[in-house]
Amino acid sequence: MTDNKNDINELFGELDLSKDKSWYAVYTKSRHEKKVAKYCIDNHITYYLPLLESVRYYHNRSITFTKPVFSSYIFCNCNHDQKVQLYQTGMLCAFISTPDQQKLLKELKQIHEAKMEGVKLIPHKYLTRGRRVKIIRGPFKNYEGKISFRKGTYKLVLNIDLIKQAVAIEVNMKNIVLLNNK
Repeated sequence: MTDNKNDINELFGELDLSKDKSWYAVYTKSRHEKKVAKYCIDNHITYYLPLLESVRYYHNRSITFTKPVFSSYIFCNCNHDQKVQLYQTGMLCAFISTPDQQKLLKELKQIHEAKMEGVKLIPHKYLTRGRRVKIIRGPFKNYEGKISFRKGTYKLVLNIDLIKQAVAIEVNMKNIVLLNNK
């Protein structure tokens, strides 16, 4: 059973750079991510809110719903006036500006493209250490991240450096090459 009236799209607009706007990680009040996304839609503000499907079981039925991958974060592309407009909603705690717009967009695009391929994203702790790798074949060709090996499976960890959070996707070790650590 899914409640479709409250469904929010993960992406409104495009994951691209624009001249008069900047991308921000927006730290929201607890459990306000979808409300901020709805406000962005209503006010034509580009956002990206990665979502995971979750299932809860209650007695003899199950409920499927979506929840944000990164709790209390939504990524918005806005100008100064739109920032002020978002602040005035009372649903935000802070805007986190990024020194490297290209890097943030690359990280977000990898997550978005993985979701579009239908891959299950697995919440993962942010990795500060580890070997950097690149996928050389398959649907995730040219993805970069850190490799994690647990419980007999290899996972490519996709860090979002700006907010120090990450997700992982399962990968085949044959499709990976090690990169020089930077």
